[in-house]
Amino acid sequence: MESLFVDILLTGLAIFVGSLVLVTAGFGIAIGSSPIMLLTVDPQSTVIVINTVSLLVFVLMIYQNKGNINYRDMAVPVVFGLIGVPVGIYILANSNPATLRVSIALLIIFLGISLAFNLSVSAMKHKYTLWGAAFLVSVMITSTGIGGPIMAVAVLARDWNRDTIRGSLPFYYIFIETAAVIGYVVTDLFDSERLILVGISVFPALLGFFLASILVNRIKQNYYRNLILGIVIGAGITILVKEIFL
Repeated sequence: MESLFVDILLTGLAIFVGSLVLVTAGFGIAIGSSPIMLLTVDPQSTVIVINTVSLLVFVLMIYQNKGNINYRDMAVPVVFGLIGVPVGIYILANSNPATLRVSIALLIIFLGISLAFNLSVSAMKHKYTLWGAAFLVSVMITSTGIGGPIMAVAVLARDWNRDTIRGSLPFYYIFIETAAVIGYVVTDLFDSERLILVGISVFPALLGFFLASILVNRIKQNYYRNLILGIVIGAGITILVKEIFL
């Protein structure tokens, strides 16, 4: 019971932080949430809870930015993303927990550093590369909860503004993660503890959404972004060190 209580507290904090990151940037709920959750929650539960709770935030963000969504350019990536969902579910269901935890930690560190240095690739401007990224991100999100920064780089290369990104990426994610959650149910990956964690995560997710919606146009984005990235990279290193040495 004490262990579940700690899991609930850390999950609530994690989802709140992840929701702040997601609503501010248009992606990154797992980058903000998973470093905290993985300190006590197993990798499978972390992925399943984050992907399930994020659906609520995606709906709110799509409504908030509905006039800025680039539906035409996101239609084909959604299709490629849906194709990647079964692959991601297979990886999640059959991966060794320790291996998955290390993989997530390495992804957090790599993507955090990539974002910190604003790494982008000119090839991302091509529509075929965007379609490939959509498939890869779908596999990664479904299996590890992480992958959004790759899509973010792809759309940033197309010179979309902030509101377009904050609407278009959730539009893509909601299809992928809805399919992923259905897959989790079909493959019996939900249990009572995971359902409890999902239920208690709704309030912190909403709190993060409304707070970030108020602050997003009032704070210096570079400062806030760098602060979040510092926390994310540090947390990723902590998880990796804990898994290797403890």
